[in-house]
Amino acid sequence: MKIVQRGNKQLRVSDDRLDDMLKAGYSEIDQKTGKPIEVDSPEAKTEKALKKENAALKKENEALKQQVSDLTERLKVATQSE
Repeated sequence: MKIVQRGNKQLRVSDDRLDDMLKAGYSEIDQKTGKPIEVDSPEAKTEKALKKENAALKKENEALKQQVSDLTERLKVATQSE
């Protein structure tokens, strides 16, 4: 049997129902300490992946902005010399 908690509500659930309860937003509680056991939930993994992707996209965006700026300057120089 495992103890799960959400808000101020604690429940005892069987081991085979633990995954369902974690997916439903409950946290598993350590029976000895009474504190939540940290588990990477699917939502946390998704959040990490999104943050990583966001950082990569921001970096790519800055590089593209620099490229546009460089090409704009080259275009100005080319049109002025004509």
